[in-house]
Amino acid sequence: MSLGTGLWSALAVSAGVATALTGLIAWAGPVDPPRERGMHYRPTPTSGGLAILAGTSLGAFAFAILARGGDGAALRIAATTLGFAGALGLLGAVDDMVDIGAKAKLLIQALAALLYATLVARIEAVPLAAGLAIPLGPVLGALGTALWIVVATNAVNFMDGANGVAAGALAIALGVLGLACLGGGAPALGGVALAGAAANLGYLPWNVRGRLFQGDAGALFSGFLVSAVAAAAAGRNGVGPVCLYVAPIALLPFLTDVLLTLLYRARRKQNLLQAHRDHLFQLWLQRTGRSHAALARRVGVVMLGFGVYAVGVQHAPADLQPPLFFVGLIVSVLGWVAWRRNLTRARSE
Repeated sequence: MSLGTGLWSALAVSAGVATALTGLIAWAGPVDPPRERGMHYRPTPTSGGLAILAGTSLGAFAFAILARGGDGAALRIAATTLGFAGALGLLGAVDDMVDIGAKAKLLIQALAALLYATLVARIEAVPLAAGLAIPLGPVLGALGTALWIVVATNAVNFMDGANGVAAGALAIALGVLGLACLGGGAPALGGVALAGAAANLGYLPWNVRGRLFQGDAGALFSGFLVSAVAAAAAGRNGVGPVCLYVAPIALLPFLTDVLLTLLYRARRKQNLLQAHRDHLFQLWLQRTGRSHAALARRVGVVMLGFGVYAVGVQHAPADLQPPLFFVGLIVSVLGWVAWRRNLTRARSE
């Protein structure tokens, strides 16, 4: 079977399994009561992320069998990456039913990320231009890669507070990363990322209508998956099949909101681990009175724009990739500041 046919078949498996299991979990799954940081006001079934996890896993397996996506070593890295992400997803599912606690959950995430960076994939150099890179070495490389995974995973988790926002954004980010992997010659990792994108799309209609949440099961799984695949695809020296900056650019709207919101709360000496409603998407819902679906459409457009920009950076000359990343970062930060000011002004009026 050709790569294209195998890929489409695998994506159909991912989306189909995720859709079917999402319906089952919506009917019989655990229920999430309204929480302080959430934007829902009635008990809603949760742990839909287990459907995303299952759909991704079966789709990735189908891709490996049907499309023969990569050699043995590449398949082992892809499978191990999926295994680590699955373990985080199961941790999230436990937390959905029995509250583990923010500190304990963060510690487990950090240990898993460090173990992944030590045993599977890490970035030991950050390229700045052709022949010029910041050397990190194995120790700093493992710590830096683990930090990236933890930050990206929690950014996804923090932004999963409105219907359709996180799942739609992750479908775009994983799709961009998967296509970059395929185009760069890493089909095994590409198959895993695209299976994750398809599974999120299969789950998305249920979530947009507010019938089911993915819970920490989905947010931790998808967040770890996209960040770990990005680390593996970038290569140990940061010049692998996929540009080091592709995933950070694709996730910039999430990363910007989470990090600047935490900075905002830190300046006000507020507890960074305490539940809150200071994220931009939460403020938008509170102050405009618009629907979650309207917010999801806007976030989707923004994420798609950054995703297209990430594809452009992937194909840009190596010397231009770092400055193009910083251009994207500046745009994201300025956009965040402008949007927050508009919301603040609207409140005062």
